[in-house]
Amino acid sequence: MDQRDTVTFQKASLQRLAYTVPLCSFFLYFTKLMLFGPNVLLLPGATVDESLRINFVDNSGKPFLTGYSDFSKPEWKLPEYCRYQENSVGKGCLEDPHNQRIKIHYDESGVDGVTCHQVKREGLRCVNQMVMDCYHLGDSHWYGGYESVSQLWPLRKAVPVVEGVILTPEEEEPVPVGMSLPMGPYVSGDVGIHKTDPGNVLERLFFSSSGVGIMIAKDSPLYLSFNQHYDGKICIAGLYDGAHYFSKLGKPPVLEYTVCKASNVKEIHSYMKRRFIQKPENIPNPDLISKPKWSTWSHFHQNIDQAKVMDFADKILSNKLPASQIEIDDEWTEQYGDLDFDPVKFPDPKALVADLNKAGLKVSLWTHPFLNLKSKSFKDAVEAKFAVMSRGSNIPALTSWWNGDMAALLDVTNPAAVLWYNKKLSRLQKLYNITSFKFDAGEAHFVPHSHLTLNHMRSSNEYSALWAELAYNADPENRRQEARVGWDTQRLPIFIRLMDRSTSFDHNSGLASVIPSVLTLSVLGYPFVLPDMVGGSPTVEEFSAGVSAAESSNGERLSEAEIEKNVLHRRGVYVRWLQACVFLPALQFSLGPWIYDQKVVNLTRELLAMREKYVPRILELAQESVATGDPIIRPLWWVAPEDPEALVVSDEFLLGNDILVAPIVLDGARKRDIYLPEGRWTDMLRGGEVTGPTTLRDYQVSLEELAYFEKVKEDE
Repeated sequence: MDQRDTVTFQKASLQRLAYTVPLCSFFLYFTKLMLFGPNVLLLPGATVDESLRINFVDNSGKPFLTGYSDFSKPEWKLPEYCRYQENSVGKGCLEDPHNQRIKIHYDESGVDGVTCHQVKREGLRCVNQMVMDCYHLGDSHWYGGYESVSQLWPLRKAVPVVEGVILTPEEEEPVPVGMSLPMGPYVSGDVGIHKTDPGNVLERLFFSSSGVGIMIAKDSPLYLSFNQHYDGKICIAGLYDGAHYFSKLGKPPVLEYTVCKASNVKEIHSYMKRRFIQKPENIPNPDLISKPKWSTWSHFHQNIDQAKVMDFADKILSNKLPASQIEIDDEWTEQYGDLDFDPVKFPDPKALVADLNKAGLKVSLWTHPFLNLKSKSFKDAVEAKFAVMSRGSNIPALTSWWNGDMAALLDVTNPAAVLWYNKKLSRLQKLYNITSFKFDAGEAHFVPHSHLTLNHMRSSNEYSALWAELAYNADPENRRQEARVGWDTQRLPIFIRLMDRSTSFDHNSGLASVIPSVLTLSVLGYPFVLPDMVGGSPTVEEFSAGVSAAESSNGERLSEAEIEKNVLHRRGVYVRWLQACVFLPALQFSLGPWIYDQKVVNLTRELLAMREKYVPRILELAQESVATGDPIIRPLWWVAPEDPEALVVSDEFLLGNDILVAPIVLDGARKRDIYLPEGRWTDMLRGGEVTGPTTLRDYQVSLEELAYFEKVKEDE
């Protein structure tokens, strides 16, 4: 009986204790709040309140970036000051113990007029948790980020605010201005294969017209959304997904980024560029700037052979068109991955290259990191473990690409694999006198999710960086190569090619996207931009369908008028594309102008002759990029950073500070508005002088003309 009473007493005591402990905890928690107030961070230029709202303010106390730190916790649970962390005038720390933590550190920039804060978000719970901060983009234009085949400039335009009208949250409607990137891994991809942005070049730098800059550390496992569904926000998150980002030691994610503020867009770009972007170490071969490259792609696609290459060269030379080199594109090999000429298509490649060299043409070859299953290189790479392997096994991790559903991927983290690959390239150079190479692909999305490389990659973006390094090291002396990927590789003195474009005027991969893409790469620190082939990248079959099609897509026979309209459209795309590119750092042709008519051939010659006059200026600016890191092609705000019109012009650009180019990029247009920023400008097409800032309304430009202006020097 006594024993039973004791047990009953113990159970009752435990039940009372189970209710008492939480009540005491709540009592102590709210007593602390009443006595000491909420835990908040009050730093110079930055505050974080108890609701985890973040405000960055300028020297006058005006907020310039506001957001919210997502702790994924109950709303009633307020953050605490971090244990074992010092909170002082210049730094502070809040945490939800065993969940997440935010640290902010005031960073003395050392530059007058620029203030910076470093933010560190840490997961404390588990390896696969997400830490995230979101900020409102506000009423500013935003630039930077990534390249896309459907590029817009700015990356996001400011949403106009109507004075006197205040909308409730229920009334607010997303406004579709600028790019919209849904939340996902911030890694490069091929939009044609992976159906996603970002594209082939990306950096973690975003900056605004109001002088705000955000740079996310390259070590952070970054997931990012920008203006998702046009919501006017940028959300940056740290997440180890086991595919693009892998925590080697099984630690929770850490997200680090720097927020800076300057007075305008030029000043913030200049500061962020100096602090976070490496300058190029040299310039590409001047010959690639002086004369255009020619590719066999559009004329022959995969149906290439020795006779066709010679015929292509003969047409270039007989039409008296300049060329720096001819690039032999897809399927010059017998199997993808085997770096040697197909003996059936190219019975005597030595003689071919010798004949082209005799005619004054260098020769480059198309290459890539894929090793298809039927290639000899696939077997060799798997046996030597020179391919990216599957995690936890001794078999290669296969990937899909546009010329194969199953291919191994060269392990560019393995120095022995890189040496093996470069020896194959070197053999081609020595045996056949090949000058250089076009390095295709290399985007992060081609790396299989369950991959294992010899050396650990913090992110699959490192594949792109290492592929670009391999490309440079294959031709470091001549520097005649091109690549199409970039990630923290601005120091490499090679041309970076835009993703393939379609033969159209559209923003959706057409001509209208070219200038915005060139401007984007330029401000991200890539001055040596190679635009896609003049006129886009149609195959000869696609072109022929427009020139001599007998049937439309629905099977009905096209009329002569419809065929003529199609031809004129493609002719117009070609001419306007060439005009838009003639002042860019480099030019690349694939379709020759002779497929249209002699008038287009003559116009091509004239435009290339005009470019030749400005080649010394382009070369001068290229050398300036090495010294300062400044781009060759510049947005209008480069010379007018507080001019509202200059901040948003997307179809004009500056070559240096003194040549303004205003091509037509709209289908069928024969006039356009041209904006000229402050200064005196000489009209190089019509003559005369114009004083800016001003807009030339309905400026007449025929199909054969290109409008451009030169700034008058002050001493004149």
